[in-house]
Amino acid sequence: MVGIGIITVLAYYPGMSAGFYFDDEVNLLWVDAMQWTELNFETLRKTLTEVTLPSRPVANISLAVNHLFSALDAAPYHWTNLVIHLAAGLALYWVIRLFQRYHVKEQGGEWLALLAVLLFLVHPLNIQAVTYVVQRMTSMATLFFLLGVGSYLVGRFHTIPSRRLAWFVLTALSLVLSIGSKEIGHLLLPLLLLYEVCFHRTEWQTWYLTSTSAYGRPAMLAAAGVMVLLLVLFASYLLDGRIYWLETMPNRDFSGIERVLTQGRVQFFYLSLLFWPSPSRLNIDHDFLVSRGLLDPATTAFALVGCLLFLVFALRNLSARPQLAFPLLAYLLLHSMESAPISLEIVFEHRMYLPMTMLALLIPLNLGAFVKQHGKTIYAAILIVALLLATATYQRNQVWGDPATFYRDTAHKSPNKFRPQYNLGTNLGPMGMLQEARTALEKAIQLKPDHSEAHNQLANIFVIEKQYKAAEKYYRLAIENDPKNAEALFNLAALFASQHRYDEQRKLLEIFILHAPPYLETQRQWAIHYLERSQP
Repeated sequence: MVGIGIITVLAYYPGMSAGFYFDDEVNLLWVDAMQWTELNFETLRKTLTEVTLPSRPVANISLAVNHLFSALDAAPYHWTNLVIHLAAGLALYWVIRLFQRYHVKEQGGEWLALLAVLLFLVHPLNIQAVTYVVQRMTSMATLFFLLGVGSYLVGRFHTIPSRRLAWFVLTALSLVLSIGSKEIGHLLLPLLLLYEVCFHRTEWQTWYLTSTSAYGRPAMLAAAGVMVLLLVLFASYLLDGRIYWLETMPNRDFSGIERVLTQGRVQFFYLSLLFWPSPSRLNIDHDFLVSRGLLDPATTAFALVGCLLFLVFALRNLSARPQLAFPLLAYLLLHSMESAPISLEIVFEHRMYLPMTMLALLIPLNLGAFVKQHGKTIYAAILIVALLLATATYQRNQVWGDPATFYRDTAHKSPNKFRPQYNLGTNLGPMGMLQEARTALEKAIQLKPDHSEAHNQLANIFVIEKQYKAAEKYYRLAIENDPKNAEALFNLAALFASQHRYDEQRKLLEIFILHAPPYLETQRQWAIHYLERSQP
């Protein structure tokens, strides 16, 4: 495992110099509750309640602890993410070895387990869950998810009741920690149920059929019905207000049914990245065509049929080859939540992180019989693939490691999507690359003419270039599109002050004070004091 760890660290090393990107801003940089300077009850309370995603307290606290020790130096956040990734690899190795012990006839297979973990750790598709700071939520949820699976397996096969109970308690604790990192942790219980169906279905049938009590079987059926009802009620509570079907989702340009239709094509896109993860194909913000109907585009129907065939193939192997059926069905299950008609972006590479752990099971659970005759060939082939993947991961992390290169890469790969162009312009401006920043922001405004922040950022560029008339024009457009845009209000007020237009400045500051968010509290206090001093 030491060698695997070294290879993984080398593959990710260039990414350790990356900055804070995309959602890092709204989850970390703009949220005071995530920026601990001391640890006490009040700071903990704020991190549990006054954050962007309060439903993920475990991951949020870990990020706040990072700030306690290193403030907003990005490198320690990235190194912590990498440690979590390595820990997830260790947990995956433990789970694989347990499956081998309990469900593989061929003895041994340690090398297959190690190589499967290596493939997972160095695969470029996982970069987004590791190098992207805020996606620690995904990697932490996966780590605790795997610990929950392993604890359940040990507990299920343990012969000492007290120790079996202890392992099941650890399973429950892992479930809580996984859910507390990200909502995908809720899938642990359905996965364990799937495991029982795949590997212990006969055992449960025998127990049911051999029940001698007159009330035994009805009681079992009633208990099963209650469990199903509780799961349905819990799922309804969890998804209450989050499910959309025919209506367009908030801040999206697609409905729930359109999102579900698109996910069939998305699944094949993910698999294509799994088998051909060239750095040129990887992107933090893919511009993916939404399916508007079964034949719009025509590949929608073919993709959905393909997903159905995938499911049928797995189910047909359920009895004869559960070691094949379980990883395939688990892979589909672990995609189910983020493929639902809920208000999420269409595609993100980090959504493959947890499902990929189940695909990693396929190798050690199904290739053991071939190792006796072709062991060296199989090991060499997997190792070569792993080294190629590690090389691609290193190259992709080089892109992540340089902010300017990263934003250019995203904008180049998604030229007709607003957010990559907006982020390119917003981030290149402070780097002094004004012309390139202005071009990107102008394109962003063409793609979304009513976006207030884009107008504000473009106005900032014009201020730096001393084109004050153009700056005033775009600040006014920013406020016109969003009268509560505090940054634009404050910036235009500052521009008026530089031009001695104090009456107009004071009017804007009065509005700014009403709408200033917490991260502009310093400017808000200054505005209050300024208005008090400047009263006639």
